[in-house]
Amino acid sequence: MAGARVGNGKGLMALVVVAVLVMCGGRMASAASNLVPAVYVFGDSTVDVGMNGPLPLPYGIDLPQEYLPTGRVSNGYNVADYISKLLGFKMSPPAYMSLTPETSHEILRGFGGVNYASAGCGILNTTRLGKCFSMAEQVEFFANTKSKMTEYTGGAGSVAISTLLSKSLFLISAGGNDLFITPLIPALFPIFYNRLLNSFTRHVQTLYDLGARRFGIIDVPPIGCLPVIRSLSPTGACVGISNELAKGLNNLLVERMAQLAADPERPGMTYSVGSSFNLVTNFTTDPEAAGFKNVTSACCGTGRIELGALCLPDSTVCDDRADYLFWDLVHGTQATAKKGAAIIFSAPVEEGFAKPINFQELVSSTPGFVGVSSS
Repeated sequence: MAGARVGNGKGLMALVVVAVLVMCGGRMASAASNLVPAVYVFGDSTVDVGMNGPLPLPYGIDLPQEYLPTGRVSNGYNVADYISKLLGFKMSPPAYMSLTPETSHEILRGFGGVNYASAGCGILNTTRLGKCFSMAEQVEFFANTKSKMTEYTGGAGSVAISTLLSKSLFLISAGGNDLFITPLIPALFPIFYNRLLNSFTRHVQTLYDLGARRFGIIDVPPIGCLPVIRSLSPTGACVGISNELAKGLNNLLVERMAQLAADPERPGMTYSVGSSFNLVTNFTTDPEAAGFKNVTSACCGTGRIELGALCLPDSTVCDDRADYLFWDLVHGTQATAKKGAAIIFSAPVEEGFAKPINFQELVSSTPGFVGVSSS
């Protein structure tokens, strides 16, 4: 994949080690060192922490006991957790559906943030792989959150809330579920891309109008390399046409975000598109350099390439989970999320893991605050 490889492989591993050391150094856990006031998360299972309710073990098997049960579709923390950790927080902000009046005081003051991401849904309202909340519903939930924030702080606090929102990170990771429902007919790809990106654009514009200025976007991975798709290949190899579908969308996503940020009607908008596509491509092409031993099978599952309908309580679970790229038939392990988040956050742009800047540069830049409505 063009632009996806990193030097000789050793450079990638060094990047992982350095960034993870920064993330786990301890000092970043204090509120005073948070790089942004809050994180607001939107998307699908890659960043969901419980919007759809808890999942049974072995999901979350490697989380601290006090965080169980979890809604994370992983053996432990996910990408939203590790991006949040790199920003100075303990973990991802809580799921919107888990909030109570007792846990909402800091959130209503504009600090910490909320996670609205919902496993199984996508950018399109019609993408629903089970009971979940679409992106449109997630944005609506944020609008409700902002309205309550303005009420909580009173009229005089609305400007302060808008300022805090302009400095916060709006993290979006979605699109994979939408691609799963796309017919693998190349002639139809442009039609689907246009529909998907137009919907995505409306969501970003709405968030901007509600006060968002810093957008951290994570693109779609090479879905043809997921265990569930590999199972369609007689040899268990990555399915090329599925990867081309994802790559085409990702290329257009970068262009669309550049257009949105350049529009004079959206002054102060900044963004970074992190490439999970290039990450997974690197991890699968040179597993040893990234610290993986198995990049084809699910750690939790049964049958061919450890493929089951889901990771169920009676499923076989591998012992060496940190050596696996995939946790179940679709989702990465905690180790994958940790390494991937670290690279997207701080890898040099020329390495191909973020455009036009990385996440660290995004949150270090001065947000272009302009007054926004209190709606």
